Amino acid sequence: MRLNLAAPHSARLWALVAVAVFAWSFGPICVRFAFQYNMPPELVSFGRMLTASMLFTAVIALRGDGEVRSMSGQRRWLSLAAGALSGLNIVLMVASLQHISVIINQSLVATIPVWVALLEMFVLKVRHSRAVWLGILASLLGGVLMALATASAPAISSGGDPTLGVVLALLSSLSGSVYVIIGRKVRGNVGFSSYSWHVYGAGAVVTLLILAFNRVPLLGYDLQAYLWVLLLALLSQIIGHGTLNYVVKYISATSLTMTAQAIPVLGALWAFLLFSEVPTLLQAIGSGILLLGITAVLRAGA
Repeated sequence: MRLNLAAPHSARLWALVAVAVFAWSFGPICVRFAFQYNMPPELVSFGRMLTASMLFTAVIALRGDGEVRSMSGQRRWLSLAAGALSGLNIVLMVASLQHISVIINQSLVATIPVWVALLEMFVLKVRHSRAVWLGILASLLGGVLMALATASAPAISSGGDPTLGVVLALLSSLSGSVYVIIGRKVRGNVGFSSYSWHVYGAGAVVTLLILAFNRVPLLGYDLQAYLWVLLLALLSQIIGHGTLNYVVKYISATSLTMTAQAIPVLGALWAFLLFSEVPTLLQAIGSGILLLGITAVLRAGA
């Protein structure tokens, strides 16, 4: 792991990351509970982004918008692009949970460090060692094993498609990795509040457009469904994603995404305790290989 030691309070930064990981791991659980009250994934995604957007709109209003106005056009558009990708990442992740279990969803989303390493190589021209490539291959092998196991497994919900769930989760991880790379580039010159306001605002617009396109009604659901979405926004979006937006200025993108390794482990624990979701042997083997590959990538890049 590479940490910018010149950054203030480096120990506190990693403590914030640890808190964010713990809070983030409850995200899929909140989503599944919202699903139990028949709330569609588009509305779940829009609710969490809207809540975060409203919070940072209030922050910007109280602090003044001087920094927002001073942002260059390029940084503003990059921040909005990051927000659009963040919104897409969330919609795909939430939608995949209609088809596959929490442990499979989170293990596939945990491939983000692998995609970040590949993007750093092709976009930022970073050279990776042989050990990094071996880790990437191991992670992809683990993902293939999990996909094969999930394809023959029963769907989580009636009418669900496990194979589609795997594809959605992988696309979610890819869009999330691009979001992290853009954040690493922009946050070096843009304040936390201004960047987060652009990201969450763009994410809210993207999820609203998807919601409108699918003609999903905003009202008419059980109150508890809305409460689960609010809890999702507080834990996963504001604490989890918010912390990422803050620390990405000081911690490299590859090192920061190492937090994704802990999320599927915690998420699987909550899923086992709350939903009695026990992975099959092949799913467990694939998940283990995938996480070992991610660990190898991050250690080799340290």
